[in-house]
Amino acid sequence: MKNNIKLIALSLVFVLCFGMAACTPSGENGPKLSDEVYEGDVIYVGNTAGITGALAGIGVPFNLGIRAAFHEYNQSGGFGGKTVALKHYDDEGTATNSVPLMEKLIHEDEVFAIVGNYGGYAVNVNLDLLKENCVPMIYAAAGVDALYNDNATEDGDRSIFPVQPLNMTEGRSLIVRAFANALAEDGKTITGGLGAKKVGVISNQDEASQGILKGIKLEADTLPASKKSNILYQDVPGSDFSAAATAIVSGGCDTVIVTVTGANFIAALTALSQANFKGNVLTSYNNASPAVLNGSDNNLTEAGLEIMSKMVIYAQGWLDTSSTTYIYNKDTTLFKAYKMLNAAYAAGVPGFTEAYWDAAEAIFNYAQTEDPSIAFGMSYNSYALAGYIAGNLFCNALEELEKSGKPLTRANLVEIMESVELQVAMADKISYADGARTGVESFSAAFFYDTANEAIMGDLATDNHAAASAPFTGLQTIDDLKKYITD
Repeated sequence: MKNNIKLIALSLVFVLCFGMAACTPSGENGPKLSDEVYEGDVIYVGNTAGITGALAGIGVPFNLGIRAAFHEYNQSGGFGGKTVALKHYDDEGTATNSVPLMEKLIHEDEVFAIVGNYGGYAVNVNLDLLKENCVPMIYAAAGVDALYNDNATEDGDRSIFPVQPLNMTEGRSLIVRAFANALAEDGKTITGGLGAKKVGVISNQDEASQGILKGIKLEADTLPASKKSNILYQDVPGSDFSAAATAIVSGGCDTVIVTVTGANFIAALTALSQANFKGNVLTSYNNASPAVLNGSDNNLTEAGLEIMSKMVIYAQGWLDTSSTTYIYNKDTTLFKAYKMLNAAYAAGVPGFTEAYWDAAEAIFNYAQTEDPSIAFGMSYNSYALAGYIAGNLFCNALEELEKSGKPLTRANLVEIMESVELQVAMADKISYADGARTGVESFSAAFFYDTANEAIMGDLATDNHAAASAPFTGLQTIDDLKKYITD
């Protein structure tokens, strides 16, 4: 349980609607958003996701989180009395199944919007369909390049609202963070930058890695010439990173951005260690769990211990869930569950923000209505939290639309989302103004450490070596970090 909770700190019927099946006829400038008022007492939105098959462990909690956000919104009155409901089809985690099911949601069920377009496999094959029909899509559980658009002008493009980090956007943040001065002009204030002199970039041919690489190169073109000329790119054709690591060491890089994920991340770190790289490693939020350096006994593997002894690993994040000041101590069923779990929590549970606990409570309370036996586990499940973020953002947009006094139409929803900065649960605000469709642009950073390191842990140092993480800096936009880049 404690390991699961720590991982979160690191490191989402009958349809009574008319006129929603398609866009207004296209004309010269492409399809147009519908301005027909959505009728009926229930606002149906849809998605497809794998709730059976290999991805069920992600899809089930993700959809539960969406329903939890809708339940919370409906309990507060909904949209002028209208409630929101999720119409979901199980695509079993495959693109082949997702396409006809998405077509059914659009043309037969006539859902008002797609909320929580789940997985890169589905996003890639359904994006054009959504654009052609001008169906608003709020939140995609993917960072694929196809979602990135910094100048959405036609209605089909304007209908797409990515939230969680896009690979290209994170790449832009990574290169700026690497070069940003480590300290502000006062010589004391930590800026969130690493102050690199020369940066190596390791990538391979995986889609996510290539997306991050594109973002790095895009942002590098905006940096001073002295920074741009001090980037050493190593694009690896497969999964053998030894030659790239050797080149980075011989090239004098003091910081390495590792864009690869999963097993390739460990392979790249191992190659750097074997090449005797000693410096900073900066990586994506996809690699934010230090647990990947631990073995089955939750202690550092031999390779992990060697890696941690040579380099400091920083991973970005996009959720602001950690707090050194907030103590969760409320008269709620969820808090009572924590007190039963551990007597040390009697005075409160430390380490997480109030926003995190608001989301956890909403998920816990809703899960109690479906299956009380899973409610506690779902309250801190990272995929349930992601689903909650998706559903909550859509509800926030509905709240803003209701405040405007305008009727519920797709055109009005898109207009309000472009005109108001929306709060993303547990994250920063997001703006879709001026055609921006680049996902969140604010990232935090954490660093990995060894729990046996007395310099970091002090009296709390353990006898066993294990990888853990701690916050390095809070949420910062790309522009925030660029203030600390000097020529």
